[in-house]
Parts: sequence; structure tokens; C-alpha cells
Amino acid sequence: MSAINVVKRNNAEYVKGIISQMNQSISSNNNDYKRSIETVAYNKTVQEFLSAADPTQKYELFTQLRAYLSDMAGMKEGILDIALVDKHGAVYNLRADADQLTVISREIPRNNLYYFLGFKMIDLRYKSTPVLVAGARIYSTTDFEAGKNELGTLLLVINNRLLFGDGNLVHLPEGALVYMTDRNGRLFFTNDDSSSLGEPIPEDTLLDEKHEYMMHREAIRDLDGEIVIKMPKSVLLQGLNKIRLKQLIMVAVALFLMIIPLLYVSNNILQPLKKLMRLMGEVTLGEKKNLSKRVEVDGYAEMIIMASRFNEMLEEIEDLTDRLLDSKRVLYETELIKRRAELSFLQSQINPHFLYNTLESIKGLAADEGSSQIFELTTALSLFFRYSIKGPDMVSLERELTIIKNYIYIHQIRFGKRLQVEYDISTKCFGCLVPRMILQPIVENAIKYGIEPLERTGLLRIKGYRDGENLLLFVEDNGMGISPVKLAEINASIERRQSAADSLDGYSESGIGLANVHDRIRIKFGETYGIGMTSELEGGTTVSLKIPARGEA
Repeated sequence: MSAINVVKRNNAEYVKGIISQMNQSISSNNNDYKRSIETVAYNKTVQEFLSAADPTQKYELFTQLRAYLSDMAGMKEGILDIALVDKHGAVYNLRADADQLTVISREIPRNNLYYFLGFKMIDLRYKSTPVLVAGARIYSTTDFEAGKNELGTLLLVINNRLLFGDGNLVHLPEGALVYMTDRNGRLFFTNDDSSSLGEPIPEDTLLDEKHEYMMHREAIRDLDGEIVIKMPKSVLLQGLNKIRLKQLIMVAVALFLMIIPLLYVSNNILQPLKKLMRLMGEVTLGEKKNLSKRVEVDGYAEMIIMASRFNEMLEEIEDLTDRLLDSKRVLYETELIKRRAELSFLQSQINPHFLYNTLESIKGLAADEGSSQIFELTTALSLFFRYSIKGPDMVSLERELTIIKNYIYIHQIRFGKRLQVEYDISTKCFGCLVPRMILQPIVENAIKYGIEPLERTGLLRIKGYRDGENLLLFVEDNGMGISPVKLAEINASIERRQSAADSLDGYSESGIGLANVHDRIRIKFGETYGIGMTSELEGGTTVSLKIPARGEA
């Protein structure tokens, strides 16, 4: 009986090891699928496609979306299909039946970054196929308003046989039966031909009233499911006498050669363990440089496997740490750019109320003395200061142009006929909303650096028109222009944003500056909007500004 108990106990340990390997393989693959879902859900193309309200824009993005989904499906063996279900129920996928996916998507709970539904029968290429389905709700990365930022659902259709490896079971004794169930208790894999996928494990299989099997059960933590392995006792105990005889021979040989194996074991276990424990101690110190270290050991296969697994764990921790640091750096730089733009804007505002009141007094004196030019100049300057001191963040383009005309008038008093101005603004643009004081820094640069150095008459031209859903504004001058090298530096700095203010301050020392204008537009409307600059030496400069056309035209 003791030998039988030993066989049963050893078998139980062996099967536990097999189940542990299966669980590790499932966990590893599940992590890969989880990362795939997170990568797709927050991909820029996916976000733009699901957020797009314009059918034309959605159609233009569809080709990119399909190519991207195809690439992501091919990156991980076992992914049969990737599907996007938008908030209106429309499905965009590669292979599976869209109607089935629409129904399945409703089972994905909200506020879960990853949810494993389990077993499903889905039509793939018009053939009903057993699969596993995982998914998550997709939320906007730009709109954080609760209840309105949900864009749709992402579904991952997975080969049910490749979740725990290459689809082949590890070696088990003849007659062993394996059952794997999902969170709903439905079979998604079994080698028992009498059981059907998608059904619960048969009750008589679990009861085993005749005690013909040894039953081993363990949870699949990552799937909220279960693994059940049934080992036939008849196979386990077959040839037990031969095993006993071999055991006696092995014990005799072991006693005779005890010293040699003892030394061998010491060399192949204790030394590798010391190396492994030494590295563990260094890692626990919490220094990032220690994560790049690896341990190499010789000895038993188990020790080599253990060291290999530990190295893989260190590699994954190092990768996750680097990605976390990169994410924090990007968030910090974005916040820094935002704060710097806000600070530059606040610093650029002329806010001494006594200056405004003094201008009002000068205007009154000019009216009393009958000096119309001083009165008009003071009136224009007073309106400009009032506009810059207070008001809403967004104003109509017509209101912004009124202030710009006052600002240019002030300069025309100074330059006289040397400064000419033309306006070519479509009346459809007047009702569009623009950020307050968005044109003044650009006009100021054009006058100061383009027209002021001229010995001839300078022409300032302000143009604007609507292009679909966008408002395009242009400030052109026929001034000195900018050299190609300097122009390239300015445009590159504007695009990089994080160093734009430092690089452009040499060209635009007044007002908010081109870099600040660009950052204000990007922060307000997104990465697709901003400013651009073209110029030729002695040929003038053009600054273009692109924002969404909002408000009543």
C-alpha cells in the first residue's frame, strides 16, 4: 500500500506541475493578448476612426484601420480576428460574422481594461468555429467627460487551442483526460471525445462513483476558469512490481555511490542557488541598474529553467519600468509645455489698469484740445488694451479683426505711408470663434521684423477663408524675409514644441511669440492644428494659422 500511495502522491505532484505549466503558459499568452488589446484600443488611428463624425473622414481612415488591424492580428499567433464595434453597433473586423460580434460586444462590462469572456462559437469565413473571446471598452484619450467618452468595444477572437501553448498537450499517461472551462463553466478544450465544447463538464465525469480515476482540479486564475485532469488508476499502477524491483536496485546503487552523487548534487544545486540568491538580493535593493543584470548557471535542468525564468522576469520588469518612465516623461513634458504656454500668455498680457485709465484721460484732453489724430490714436490704443486685459478666451473672428485693425492703425500713425494693409477675409469666416489675441503676435512680428527694416513701402496682407471644417488664416508681408537656414530652424522648433519657445524668442521677442501661439492652438484644439511659416529673403514672409471652424458662419 505504501508503494501505491507513493505512486499516487508522485503522480499528484507531477500533474500539479503540469497544471502549473499550463497555467503559466495561459498567463503568459493572456498577458500578450491583454497588451494587444491595450495597444489597439489606444492606437491613434483607432481613436480617430471611432471619434470621426464625418463619413468622408471615416472612409479615409478605414483603409489605415484595416491594415493596422491586419498587422496586429499577425503579430501574435492565435489571434483569429480583431473587431471594433462602435457605439452605434457598427462592426469593423477582418474575418468573423459581424452580427455575432455585435451581440457578443454587449457582454463586455464597462470600466474594465481587459475582460475575458470565454468560449464562443463564431462563424469564421462562413464556418462555425470554436474560439475564445476577450475584449474591453474603448474610451477616448482626448475627451474625459464621464458618460460621453466611450467610443465603442474592442473584441479579440482567439484560437482556443493556442491559449495554453502550441495547441498540443504536455505528455500525460495513456488514458488521461483533460478538461478546461471558462468563467461560465463551459468547456473550451478537452481530449474527451464524449464531451462537447461549449457545454459544462458532464456530471458523471466529475463524480466518478466507481473510483476508477484520480481527479486533479485547479483554477485558471487569469480566465476565472478551471482545469480538471483525470488519471486512470489502472494505468498508474500497471507494472508496480517491476517498479518496486527497480527501486530496490536503485536504492542499493544509491547507497553504494552516495558520496559521489552528494558532491554532484551540491555542485549542481547549491552553487547555482547561491548565484540566484545573490542576484535576488541585488534586485531587492531597488536600484534600476540591477534590473539589467542576468544570472547564468550550470547544473540540473530545473536550475537552468529556474534561472531562465528569473531572467525573463527581470527582462519583463525592466521593460515595464522603462515604459512606465517613458510614459511619465511624456506626461511631464506635455504638462510642462502646457504650463509654459499658459505662463507666456499670462506674462504677455498688459494688465496695469492705471495705464488704461490714463489713456482715457489723454483721450478726453485730446477731445477738449481738438486734436483729432491724438484722439483717434488714443481711442485705438485704449480699445486694444481693454481687449487684451479682459474678455472671454474665445471671440468671433470679426471681433478679433476689429482689434487688429486698431493695432495696425496705431502703427500706421507711426509709419505713415510706409505701411499699407489689405484685408481679404471671406464674410463666411466672421462668425467663427478664435482664441483671443491669436493674431496680434503674428501681425506684430510681420511689422517689426518684416516691414520696419524696409526703405520702401511695406504691404501687410491679412487673408482668411474656410476649407471644409477648418478655418485658414494668413498674415503676409513683403518685408525682409528669413534665410532658409533660419526658417528651417524655426519650423523645426515649432514642430518639436518642447523647445520652440526658446528657439523662437530670438525672432519674436514681442507678445506671446509664434511658439506660444502654436502651443495655445495645439492645447486647445489638438495636434492636427497649429501654425506654419514660409519665407524668402527679400521676398517677404507668410504665417499660416489653421483651427477648426466653430461657431455660426
